[in-house]
Amino acid sequence: MTMTTKTSKDAAKFSEKLPSCVLCHAIRDIRAKKKAKRFKRLWPSFSYQNFRVEKELSKDGGAVWKASFPTLEKRIGVPIVVQSYQEKYLEMLLSGQAKQGSAKLVRHGRDWYILLSLTISVEEKQGKKIMGVDLGLIDLLVASVNGQTLFFSGKGLAYTRRHYAELRHRLQKAGAYRALVRLGDKEHRWVTDVNHKISKALIDFAIAHGVTKIRLEDLTGARWTNPQRKEQRKDHGRSLHYWPYYQLRKFIEYKAALAGIQVELVNPDLTTLTCSRCGEVRRSRPKGRWFKCPRCKKIKHIDVNAADNVAQAVSGLAA
Repeated sequence: MTMTTKTSKDAAKFSEKLPSCVLCHAIRDIRAKKKAKRFKRLWPSFSYQNFRVEKELSKDGGAVWKASFPTLEKRIGVPIVVQSYQEKYLEMLLSGQAKQGSAKLVRHGRDWYILLSLTISVEEKQGKKIMGVDLGLIDLLVASVNGQTLFFSGKGLAYTRRHYAELRHRLQKAGAYRALVRLGDKEHRWVTDVNHKISKALIDFAIAHGVTKIRLEDLTGARWTNPQRKEQRKDHGRSLHYWPYYQLRKFIEYKAALAGIQVELVNPDLTTLTCSRCGEVRRSRPKGRWFKCPRCKKIKHIDVNAADNVAQAVSGLAA
């Protein structure tokens, strides 16, 4: 069930191969992307009116999930594999706590996947407990709230990035371009999986400590996250300079929204130079991994100190 077409006018020739509801949805998708000159492949989409998720009880007392949608000949119900975390939201859909949006069937390799959008109402948590999150190159992420901290070291991640970089170099030298594409896809999946795990652990940590708001550094345009900077070009992805911090931020934002936790972005300008206890500002970044305040003599891990400053928004909220 794929469509190759240039414009919505060409879709008419598929009218004998696709159900009318799928064809109409395809035409809307094509018209919505006015700048696209050609669609190499357009996966079938369904509205909430003609796509349903159903749950049936099996003979052994277990549950069997099915997706029901129309085809040209008849409506069919197909068994689907549902992960435990997905089952929670599907149960909300069946009970009326979630509203179904559009659905799309997508094939990857030999497997078919359902992309189903849901709208869920979440109550925002009440209170004033704020957690600060510092992002960096040595420790990828450090969170701090009321003296409790969560660390994600970047050491192992940087090692893996260097490993992939060395493989790319060897494959480029050998001219193995197909292997290069497969390697790039593998590295992308690994990075995305790591960001999902980190963001999930962060939100679980926030929930466990009663956090109502998370403050993150706004790293837009930062030297070590901007791929256009000349200083980065020598790195070739061998460290965390090229880590997708924006993707990590987006994962944190949507997982926090599902938990009813607010997310704010703050300016990172003075977070590593300011003492989170007395507010003294140093002239230069401290050497090593510890911040020692010249005024109050307080000693704290440099990233924890920065995370506490992020929570206080010492440089103000991002515009």
